Amino acid sequence: MKLKATAEDKMFTFYRYFSLSLTALMYLLNLSGPSVIIKSLIIIALFAFAYLFTIYYRRLRKRPRILMLAVSVEVAGVLALTLFTGGYDSPFKLYVLNPVLVAAGTLSVYFGWTVVLGYLGVIVATCYLFMRSAGKTFAQTVADNGNLFLALVLTVIIMQMVNRLKRQREEANARTNETMEHIKSLYHIVETSSQHDFMNIGQVITDYVVKLTKLDKALFWFARQNGGEPAPQSRQTGWQQEEEGHLFAELEKHGNEWRLQRDPVFKSLPGLGDFLLMPVRMSTRFVGMIGVKLESSEGLEGRRWYIQQLMFLAELSAIILQRHELGVIENRLIITNEQNRIADEMHDSVSQSLFGIVYATHSLKQTWRKMTEPELEEQIELIHESATKVAKELRITIYSLSSKKSGGPTWLGMVRSHLKSLSRLNDVEIELKITGDDFSLPYPYHKALFRIISEATGNAIRHGAASRVEVELALKPKWIRLTIVDDGVGFNAEHVFSDSENHSGGLGMKNMRYLAQSLGGDFQLTSSEDAGTRIHITIPVGVAELKNA
Repeated sequence: MKLKATAEDKMFTFYRYFSLSLTALMYLLNLSGPSVIIKSLIIIALFAFAYLFTIYYRRLRKRPRILMLAVSVEVAGVLALTLFTGGYDSPFKLYVLNPVLVAAGTLSVYFGWTVVLGYLGVIVATCYLFMRSAGKTFAQTVADNGNLFLALVLTVIIMQMVNRLKRQREEANARTNETMEHIKSLYHIVETSSQHDFMNIGQVITDYVVKLTKLDKALFWFARQNGGEPAPQSRQTGWQQEEEGHLFAELEKHGNEWRLQRDPVFKSLPGLGDFLLMPVRMSTRFVGMIGVKLESSEGLEGRRWYIQQLMFLAELSAIILQRHELGVIENRLIITNEQNRIADEMHDSVSQSLFGIVYATHSLKQTWRKMTEPELEEQIELIHESATKVAKELRITIYSLSSKKSGGPTWLGMVRSHLKSLSRLNDVEIELKITGDDFSLPYPYHKALFRIISEATGNAIRHGAASRVEVELALKPKWIRLTIVDDGVGFNAEHVFSDSENHSGGLGMKNMRYLAQSLGGDFQLTSSEDAGTRIHITIPVGVAELKNA
């Protein structure tokens, strides 16, 4: 498998060939030593070995032990070449910088210094004992070659500093990516939550606070509100059930103090420890406090990280809560307007026609004995036509309540909009194929199908690294068929449910299966590593209603 070269690989490769070209040129221009033909053969062999070591270093960068062996072999080769071509006077004495760069830049600190000191020790000892240094003292020999020693030592120091900075950057990027994944998951869960699930929003957020900060304990305390809708309950993660009451009672004591806060608060609560708390405020009112219990070993830099995370989560929580509150108000206004519109339509059309039928029936009851048979049939036919007209008007009125006819957003429209946004945000191709109509589909089916579609496509993008997802939804009067296929990395489908039986956080494969089975449906999962994932769900319409009847 061909590995993609990183910027670091390209830098090492350029320096290797550039330094080899210069030293080879110097070696050729030197009139002493072997003939030009032998020198040319040596240089050709060096370029071949340089190519091989470059390839192997790139392949072995994730296998440090074997990489150490490869570096040691190249250092030994450079050492032999240096001694063969003149020792101190060899143009290849600094070519050892190539394996030294690899050792100091990608391997451990101790190995890098071992390579340098070993190389220098062998060069100095060999040249001093067996070559043209017999008339000099050891100190003079070292002093004459101080530039070589200095270059190698500085190279190791600089590369290890660069390597340390690179590791810090990689750790920061990994932490940032992990944070973004958790935030995406949190947003996804909130987006697909129902009203019942939303009352547990404090628990969802505290669970994600623990994941983001890597601390053991977090809380979301909701302040008491005057009237209105019931607020979500205060929640915590990490404390025992018997400690929860004491925790929120202590926070309640400082309720008036929290309402005045707008910045992060460090607070020590009796019997509970030190806390970092962040106020959560909507544009209209104070909501509560989100916080974590601090460890005694945490330094200043760690606390700054916690403050950043809590500030972001406090703002996100406020947006989520305010959006939910506005949604509740909007739904009330929609219901009120619809009730008024229906009342007007019923009064103007249906009620007047019904009144006419009632009056005609009452009149017929009083006079039918005096009427001839043709007159009686004519009167009954007139009442029948009027009743048929009322039934038709009533059907039109009920059908007009459908968002499809009234111009509001349909359920299928919301599914399309969600997948379109997901596709744009993640640069992933999502193809949606729909057959049938959802007009007569009950709300529980809408809710479950939307959750399954959003969870499956989100998993394909976040965890499967898919570049294409196909969603096919068939809606028939008696059954529903949903198929979701992606080209991601896949996983071992045999272990997914057994490994997650005790997992209770978020929505996953287990939740999708539960949603399908709760409606009397069948959930089938097919996946394997490097082969993508396929989810196939079949749900009979009406089975759920029979179960609950």
